[in-house]
Amino acid sequence: MRATTVKWLVSAGGALLVAGCITHEETVYRDVERAKVEFENDTAARIFYESLNKAGSRQGRTESKTEVELPIIFSDKRKVVSGPNAAFNRAVEQCDTNRDGMITEQEARIFAASPQK
Repeated sequence: MRATTVKWLVSAGGALLVAGCITHEETVYRDVERAKVEFENDTAARIFYESLNKAGSRQGRTESKTEVELPIIFSDKRKVVSGPNAAFNRAVEQCDTNRDGMITEQEARIFAASPQK
């Protein structure tokens, strides 16, 4: 009886050692539709885009990472990365204070002067 138990444990241990590991890694890029916005004049557009570019160099894209693992048997990794339109839409939302879809020169100057989130 003891010999069969030992053989069974050795067989089970050997099966675990030679069992393959299922690994899945995925990166998903998600981007939303770009907000429709108009500018009062060329100066407002220039100020807005210059401020957006400065903020973009300081801010990274949003990422979320999910990992699920069962040692030796299964590993699943998923990373979701937001696209550049999400940052643009946040900037438009912050800049267009009266939510009329038109960024005025004054709104653009206020946006440029404010600390970027």
